[in-house]
Amino acid sequence: LGDIFQTAECAGQGMEAALSFLHDGGLFETFDPDVVFYDVPGEILCGGLAAPLRNSLVDKAYVVSSPDIVSLYTANSIFSTISRYADKGGARLGGIIANGLTTSFAESYIADFAAQTKAPLVSFVPRSLTILQSELYGKTVIEAAPLSNQAYLCRKLAQQIVESKDATVPEPLSPSQLRMWARQWGDRIFELETGIIREGASI
Repeated sequence: LGDIFQTAECAGQGMEAALSFLHDGGLFETFDPDVVFYDVPGEILCGGLAAPLRNSLVDKAYVVSSPDIVSLYTANSIFSTISRYADKGGARLGGIIANGLTTSFAESYIADFAAQTKAPLVSFVPRSLTILQSELYGKTVIEAAPLSNQAYLCRKLAQQIVESKDATVPEPLSPSQLRMWARQWGDRIFELETGIIREGASI
């Protein structure tokens, strides 16, 4: 696979070539795996994101997003790609995995984005020093801290993904809709910090 990425002109072409190599080489028929995970970056340049989503090589995509507008902008772009290719044999959306939650309103913030885009919300993963510690050890959370709460969340999430049969086509927001949505949440957070409480704020 290293040679494939070196000869590709960009990351997107490299990922597409690598996925094709795995399928065309008969590896899945040989090993007959139950589940195959591809962990790809959520960049939208050079077709890097579209490569694994626009063909029949991937059945279902999960978007891991932190509760910030830059991450949700990328998630919205991923939804656009999925909706463009879903009816042409491309991947469908398994849902959003909300990661690195720290603030009191983070769950409501991402849950509202999921509702606006008709995207399933799979799991909330809070920020944890266990993850940082595991990374510093060069291990997964389950390897470094198998009895931790974070390891329990990882196992539960894995079970949800494996057992879920549902997949959908999201409805991405337009650039103007996303800006308006972000501004509304900016106002909500400002009001929260200044002590203003409105009915139905969902925070």
